Amino acid sequence: MKTIEPILIGLAITAAVLSEMGCGRSGPGPQREAEKATMTRVDVAAMKLVPDGHFLVNLQSAGSERLLNFQVQDNGARCVNSSDPRLKGLQGKFQPIGNGVFLIVFQNPNHTASQFWVFRNDGSAAIKEVPDRGEQQNAIPVTDDSLELPKRTP
Repeated sequence: MKTIEPILIGLAITAAVLSEMGCGRSGPGPQREAEKATMTRVDVAAMKLVPDGHFLVNLQSAGSERLLNFQVQDNGARCVNSSDPRLKGLQGKFQPIGNGVFLIVFQNPNHTASQFWVFRNDGSAAIKEVPDRGEQQNAIPVTDDSLELPKRTP
């Protein structure tokens, strides 16, 4: 039994890493490959600042999802649009941790949240809150302050 425990732990860790990398999913298909070819690649290991622009963020809390649009400028972020009016105006400054990971504490009169933004090569970021409750939250770069998901090109 003692020999099986390390093997099971190793398998669980391997499955988690492969899942995060996207392994085990069906192939992307030609449309997804075309989208990937037009995306800007980001060298996350070299990132010192969060790139300026807008990011559409999905936040999950108590079973509901909220959409927020953050404008990033000079390594600071401010919520300029939100499906929850209480979250509009959240703002904070990104602190680099290293390897494309940034910590930010968002605050406004109604809410405070600490998050790690873990950037990917496609310019999007996985968001982990403190404390992390296993939510699947992401920030994707968008062109404006809309709460609409970007349209995929055919």
